[in-house]
Amino acid sequence: MPTEPRLTALGGVTTYRYDNPDAAVLEVFDNPHPAATWAVCLLCSEFTCLCPVTGQPDYGRLHIGYVPGRLCVESKSLKLYLMRYRNHGAFHEDCVNRVADDLCGRISPRYLRVYGDFNPRGGIAIRPLAVRSARDLDEGEEHRCLSLLAQAATYERG
Repeated sequence: MPTEPRLTALGGVTTYRYDNPDAAVLEVFDNPHPAATWAVCLLCSEFTCLCPVTGQPDYGRLHIGYVPGRLCVESKSLKLYLMRYRNHGAFHEDCVNRVADDLCGRISPRYLRVYGDFNPRGGIAIRPLAVRSARDLDEGEEHRCLSLLAQAATYERG
């Protein structure tokens, strides 16, 4: 299988940054099955950012699920992108929506869901959900996407 020429995060020397989340870090590759409707589910179990008010660290898990369009996101570049939130001050709701917007901007999925499951602080767990869909997504295709991602979520739980 030939190596994707656009993928630079794999192999070589990796530079790690812990600030300034930048969508340009996200690398993409062509959808290997563009004629099929299928889903990609990514569990990012070590997501961390800083409270923008107190500067204290917040920890959580991001569940990212998408039905690809023409492109898919390369997982190591996603890890490098998410690591940049480590010293970034933002509310959980903003982080989840920004991740959704940045992924949509890079891969233009048919359907995307980003769910943040953050550890409780002060007795309250925050669980924001951001959903994005292609502009031309019809009701039938949306139903198929939702069904696929719901089915994948059952595998996530084990």
